Amino acid sequence: MRKLLGVLFLMLPALAPAATLEEDVQNLVKVFSGDKNQHVPAVRTLAWMGVSDARVFDVVEQLLKSDANAAVGNRIEQDRVAHYIRALGFSGNPKYLPTLQSYAGDRTYERAMNNALRDFPQYQRWNSVISNRAGFDAKYSDDVNRVMNMLAADDVQLKGLGARRIFHAPHHDEAVLERLAQEAKANYTKTSDPESADAIAWMLKALGSARNPKYVALLEEAVRGAPDRKVKNGAAAGLKYYSR
Repeated sequence: MRKLLGVLFLMLPALAPAATLEEDVQNLVKVFSGDKNQHVPAVRTLAWMGVSDARVFDVVEQLLKSDANAAVGNRIEQDRVAHYIRALGFSGNPKYLPTLQSYAGDRTYERAMNNALRDFPQYQRWNSVISNRAGFDAKYSDDVNRVMNMLAADDVQLKGLGARRIFHAPHHDEAVLERLAQEAKANYTKTSDPESADAIAWMLKALGSARNPKYVALLEEAVRGAPDRKVKNGAAAGLKYYSR
């Protein structure tokens, strides 16, 4: 999931701003009901929007079922259909598990299915946290508010997802960077497995990518004191941005 989510963050569509989760849902339904050239970037937004609503994913599921066979042999079309499979993984909605599992053994789409099934349990936990508007601050965009929700989460991998979003968007708002620095400082010595190490490494790399001199000391501290090599490397990667 780590490398794949990095790719998913690279190109994102400009969805209409929304005041409510319902508006997010309606915007997505409109996109997936329209020009198929916009569907791949729309799927990529689902990695960080926190949407599970069946009204969105029913449309995606129908597109998958109607287009999967016809797309075989055409790389661009196969990629679009594979993104529909990934989208169902981002839904975290068990309603779509039978559809996902139906691609087991399929030479064209099994890889996308495996990635979606790997994502699924995480997004089942994460989506309600990411999209919770109770703490949204009107001073910031929806995207920034979602990132703040990710950073505030109890799940270190979700914090890492927020860090990747900060890096790729990019988001360098002072409040975002301060929260990111707080989380990085609190967690860089606490790695328990490769996934958590990867998440914390992304926090440090994203922090350095802002090139704000106030965070140099923290990055240097992590290079010296992090017990995990991947975390050290993330801090070192963050420091390199200051010399570019």
